[in-house]
Amino acid sequence: LPDNLYIPYNGSSVMSECPRITHIVPMTVNDYRKAVARGQYLDSAQERSTADVGNNIIQKETDRVTKIVPNANDEEMELLEFQVDYDLQGFEHKDEDGEPTGIKLPYIITIDRTSGSTVGVRRNWKEGDELYRRKQYYIHYLLVQGPGAYGLGFLHLIGGLTKTSTAALQQLIDSGTLSNLPAGFKAKGARIMNDDVPLQPGEWRDIDVGGADLQSSMLPLPYKEPSQVLYSLFNTIIEEGRKFAGSTELQASDMSANAPVGTTLAILERTLKSMSAIQARIHYSMKQELGLLKEIIAAYAPEDYNYEPEEGSRKAKKSDYNNVDVIPVSDPNASTM
Repeated sequence: LPDNLYIPYNGSSVMSECPRITHIVPMTVNDYRKAVARGQYLDSAQERSTADVGNNIIQKETDRVTKIVPNANDEEMELLEFQVDYDLQGFEHKDEDGEPTGIKLPYIITIDRTSGSTVGVRRNWKEGDELYRRKQYYIHYLLVQGPGAYGLGFLHLIGGLTKTSTAALQQLIDSGTLSNLPAGFKAKGARIMNDDVPLQPGEWRDIDVGGADLQSSMLPLPYKEPSQVLYSLFNTIIEEGRKFAGSTELQASDMSANAPVGTTLAILERTLKSMSAIQARIHYSMKQELGLLKEIIAAYAPEDYNYEPEEGSRKAKKSDYNNVDVIPVSDPNASTM
């Protein structure tokens, strides 16, 4: 998730162009011990306390919304994986004469967030790659390109309209509640039986006003029914939010029954223009992700076939992926298909 991934201030939405990527990796103590046993990390990390969890502003706000309270008995660790270019002593980049060039090479440096100690360093380029290109692990799914690297979501686009419509809806509900259960003032000398008990529907209760007019002793507050103007404004805000989010519906009933199919599809594509742009960005990100999966499968594929192929050598299964590319076959612009 974006709240578990840190990039530099001037970082790009394209993960491969970020000079540094920091990934927060939460794990249980037992999983960490398993990683230590298989030689992945050093045994120098510490457990994080419940107070450390509460210091995260994003996590605290999420817990407030979801009504989840962290358990003090949970044994959890929190590691920071830095994908960064680093000139590691003893493994420097060297020229043809064997002299260090000072060029930083891509590594994954893992640090325990609680103690601040380094628990692991791993090479982050393919073995034998003379260009030392950093491996890619993260793909950014972008809704709308914005001024920052993280882009914009629906909360940024229609968050103000959502807040306004919620306030209008609350005012309509409050107005209806106050008009159905009115309150007011009563004369100080008027005595009502069981005045501390709310009136039930259909109940008549005795009142002693001392010979005075009952109407002059009781003054209800002038609450009005829910305003039709406010209700119309509420509907207008909702409609504007739908239009801005690109979720407007095609009014097929307003069109002629004899309209050509091409005209109908053209109007539909025009209506879904914003969603088509978002879909195109999703296609681009998914193409990158499928490419990463292809590289992982190719790296761990067997060297040999389990059977004798009709053509070619048996030792061709892993090398088959060198001639294969992953290309989406669906058209992101054809939302009607």
